[in-house]
Amino acid sequence: MKKLLILLICSIFLLCASTIERNTLSTFGEGVFETAPDTVIINLGIQREGFTAEEAQSSLRRGLAGVLEALQPLGIPDENIQTAGYSLYPVYKQRRDDRGGNQETEEIDRYRTYIRLSIEVYQIPQVGKIADTAIKAGANRVENISFTLRDNEAAKNEALKLAVNNAQQKAGLLADRFNVALLTPIRIEEQIGFRTPQFRNTSFMMAEAADAGFSLPEGKVIVNSQVSVVYEIAPLPPRPAVVVEQPTTPAE
Repeated sequence: MKKLLILLICSIFLLCASTIERNTLSTFGEGVFETAPDTVIINLGIQREGFTAEEAQSSLRRGLAGVLEALQPLGIPDENIQTAGYSLYPVYKQRRDDRGGNQETEEIDRYRTYIRLSIEVYQIPQVGKIADTAIKAGANRVENISFTLRDNEAAKNEALKLAVNNAQQKAGLLADRFNVALLTPIRIEEQIGFRTPQFRNTSFMMAEAADAGFSLPEGKVIVNSQVSVVYEIAPLPPRPAVVVEQPTTPAE
């Protein structure tokens, strides 16, 4: 019974302590870290058609085999070439409507099948050659090319350091302005953003530029970190008044 009473008293004390209003100062910091990418991901598309689903799929298999065979001499590891999407669907015949436009009928004209390959490469200067080789071997388009990092933890940490420093600097300025002391932070919240350069619908550009030794501009990987910090504060003794001495006029 005595132990139960002690626990009850402690619980009431902790509850009361948690409800005591504390003087706080809230600040927000932001850090932006930029670095060069070390990885490029190329998404290639291969599309084929046939009068039957089997014919379309067979044509796609041949096209895919041709692209993979053409890419093999470039030394890309097999595990870095992945299937990122596949589709097979009917294409319906069109007829003219009364207004002169095209209207889809219920009669199947042919079948269309499509596969998307995702290729991860660590030698960025190879991008142009890989895209050009794939297109010449039968790929229909380069859907997009994006630059990123294999390991982005180091970049995130650098952005976070910048955000924390920014938040601390702002808090220090505010504390000095209002003559208060910063105590232990009572709440810290962090948010990370990651932005990588990406190029879409690049097939035509890549095909034209390959012969001229084209090099796709890679840009920078940008990591953005935001930190909000709530400090407990305590008042400091009033600062002594600054006395400004007036210049004396020499007696005549």
